[in-house]
Amino acid sequence: MREKEFEQIRLAQAIFAGAEKDKDGYCGCPECGSRDLLHDGNSLDNGYIKCIDCRFAITGTDPYEMILCWNLINRKSFQLKIPF
Repeated sequence: MREKEFEQIRLAQAIFAGAEKDKDGYCGCPECGSRDLLHDGNSLDNGYIKCIDCRFAITGTDPYEMILCWNLINRKSFQLKIPF
């Protein structure tokens, strides 16, 4: 039971941490909060931004619009289950 609590706390921290932009101007993944993203020139030229950890991705044709869209996606909300 204790392991599930720690996993939920880790997930909460990752998602909340992803809500702020990093040094490159990207928010973390909306699904898992990871900052391990595929967003180099090749991926933007090919029309996608992708999370390496959970594989969540968005596609588009304009790199600037994709970055804006990525940062505006609502970060996943959830409720922690706290055992009593």
